[in-house]
Parts: sequence; C-alpha cells; structure tokens
Amino acid sequence: MKNRSIRFKLISWFSLVLFMIVTVTLLAAFAASRLVLLGAIRDYLIGTVEENVDNIQYVPARGDQSANMYIPFEDGYLEIDLDFMMIVNDVHTALYTADGVMIYGENPLSRQTDSIAFTKSHTWSMKVKDDRYDLYDRKLNISLPSGQTLWIRGVVPETKSEAQLREIIRLSLLFLPVLILLSLLSGYLLAGRLLSPIRRIERTAEMISRGDDLGQRIEIGKNNDEIGRLAAVFNRMLDRLERSFETERRFTSDASHELRTPTSVILAQAEYTLERERTSADYIEALEVIQKQGKRMDGLISDMLDYTRMEQNAERCPFETLDLSQLVTETGEQMTLIGTGGISLSMRVEEGITVSGNRTLLTRLLQNLISNAYRYGRENGHIIVSLRRRDEHIVLSVKDDGIGIPEEEREKIFDRFYRSDRSRSVQGTGLGLSIVQKIAELHHARVEVDSEVDRGSDFRIIF
Repeated sequence: MKNRSIRFKLISWFSLVLFMIVTVTLLAAFAASRLVLLGAIRDYLIGTVEENVDNIQYVPARGDQSANMYIPFEDGYLEIDLDFMMIVNDVHTALYTADGVMIYGENPLSRQTDSIAFTKSHTWSMKVKDDRYDLYDRKLNISLPSGQTLWIRGVVPETKSEAQLREIIRLSLLFLPVLILLSLLSGYLLAGRLLSPIRRIERTAEMISRGDDLGQRIEIGKNNDEIGRLAAVFNRMLDRLERSFETERRFTSDASHELRTPTSVILAQAEYTLERERTSADYIEALEVIQKQGKRMDGLISDMLDYTRMEQNAERCPFETLDLSQLVTETGEQMTLIGTGGISLSMRVEEGITVSGNRTLLTRLLQNLISNAYRYGRENGHIIVSLRRRDEHIVLSVKDDGIGIPEEEREKIFDRFYRSDRSRSVQGTGLGLSIVQKIAELHHARVEVDSEVDRGSDFRIIF
C-alpha cells in the first residue's frame, strides 16, 4: 500500500467508505421499511375490521334477503351487510361470540385462537410454525336480548410485508452495484482531474532536475484551491531559486574578475622584480605595490564574506531597541577622523530617535555611506549626516557635494562589484552600497538616492 499511487489510495479508501455507508444505509433502510410495512399492514387490518363492524346489526325479523344476509341468533337475526369483507388483501375477518364460537367469516388460525380471550381494540401477534400473524379484536356495540357481547377478530399474515420487503431488497441489490460502480468511476475520474496539477508539478520538478532549467514554471490556470496555492508557492520558490543561482553565478564571476586584477598585478610585479638583480629602492617599490594590491584583496574578501554572512544568516541577526540618535552621533564622530582631502563632516541629529535593529549592522551601514562620501567627494568639500523624523518615518541621510552619479547608472550602483566609469580611478571594492542595501532590507527599510553629476549625492535610508 505504501508504494501505491495517491489515486489508488484515494479510490481504495473511497470504495471502503462507500461500501460501509451503503451497507449501513441499506440495513437502516430495510429495518425502517419493515417497520413501515408492518405498521401499514396493521393499520389496514384495523381499518378493515372497523369497517366490518358497521356492517353488522341485530334485528328481530328478517328483511330483504337479496340486499343483506340474515343469520338466526337468539330471538332474532344478525343482519350482515353484503359489504362485509371476510377476506380482502390477505386480511381475514370472523364474527365471534364472547366464548369464542365463530358465527360467520374466515379465520385461518381458528384452531389456534378460538380458545384465546378477546382483547379490546388492541393489536397483537402470534407465531404459528414459521409464520407470524397480526390479530385485532373489536367488540360490537350491539344490544342483544340475552345481554351477551359479540366480537370481530381480524387476522393478517406478516408474510405480506416480508414479500414486499424482499422485493425492495431485490431491487436494491439490482441497482446498488450499478450505482456503486458509477460512483467509483466518477471518483476515479475526479481523482485524476484533481491530481493532474500534482502530476504537472512532478513533471516540472523532473524537468528541472534533469536539465537544470530553473526557468520552468508550473502552469495550472486560474485555480485558487489548495493545489493551486501549492503550485504558486512552488513557482515563487523557483523564482527565488533562479534569482539566487543567477546572483550566485554573477557573484562568482564578478568576484573572480575583481580578484584577478590584483592577483595579476602582484604576479606581474613579482616576476618583473625577480627577472634580475634590483636596487633596494626597486625592491621597496615592488613590495609597496604588492602590499597595496594585497590590502585591496583583503578588503574585497572581507566585504565578500560579510555580504555572504548577511545573506545566509539574516534570520540570526539579533535585533534590539537602539538609540539611533546616539549611534549616528558616535559613528559620525569616529568617521570625522578620516578627514581626507580636506573634506569636513557635520551632523544634524534629532535627539531621542529609537529603532529596532542590529547595532553592528547599522554602524556598518553608516560607515559605508560616509566612506563613500569621502571617497567620491571633491577636495575641501562637505558631508552632512542627518537623522530626523518625517511623518511616520525615520530618515537617515548622508549628503555630499562630490562627483555625483549619472542618472542612467543610479539603478546599477547597488549591484555587487558595479563601479561607474567616473569612479574607476577611486579605490574601493564595489560592495559597499550592496552591503548598505542588504542591511536596509534586513531592517525593513528602503534606500533612496538623489544625485546630480558634479553636484553631489544624497543617500537616504527610510525606516
């Protein structure tokens, strides 16, 4: 059973449940039908006897014998209407004296019941051999000279109801298998229809695993049921995987390219220096070049590791309630020590602003923005770091008056290792703004940029 298909399991369980439901339903229906039929037969027995009661009366003299039947009794006659029904639809009716002497009618159980006392207007039953009978006694309201009473006893066999019940069972056994087969067939087709999206999911996953094509998607139309939502989740997962693999591929390619340059410089400088005997000044110059490229590689590798850690362990970054005003002030004061190119740094920080975040990451974000402002600022320029509330948001801004960013490049500056042509001559790893954007995303913030060539840039983090 474990290796069977879901369709087989569904049909098997459906068949078992259907069989149990049909069985219980039939048993209940047969029991209810038997009770109903027995009740109907008893009602008919009572009705027949009650109708015959009205067809008997006592008269002192005989009347028109062609219209009624006259039986001598005591000093007169019992006048019995010709509508008196002795046998009708298996109901037998007989007229008795109080001591059990049959006067008129039919009773198939006369020998078994003549000695049984009459019961007033009450049905009762008895079994004779293998058959069961229902009986009903009715006292006649007739005044006789002797003062004795007369009774009518009706008898009907229950075999009449059993015959009707057998007919119901026969018809049920004839039609129910057909209905069950139709139900199973419809269930089989419905299960196939319901499971078809799952088969499409399976085929898509198989195609992806065989061909490494993450561009495949599961097409299930406009279904909004559980399977439709499952397929949508798979598609979103595939979108994310495709982006992740593409980002990883691009990251590996860009990292290889970025590391190749300093590596090539180091190897070329070492080979050139070792070609022949050099002076001490030549060796010092060569080592300075190698040291510079080594530092560049070290910074690049450090930034790459930091970015990878943030991507892989984003959920492990502990958040706390931070005094962002204090953090910006302390970080800004530390960054003023850089002071390259005569660039001055000023701060406009609104007091008492707090956020939920990670202190280390937010410090790194601000350091990267200020470092970029120094790196791409003009000589003797200015950097303004501000923190303020704006409506329901908190805005952290780092503004400079440096080289600026061309409009066509603003969407690319957050790509890893991207550096515009205007910034190629400036030392950097190309990961600073990518790290800034990643830290902002982890804090559910967004990054906005306003920039104008040769007029400077304004980077804003909106919390």
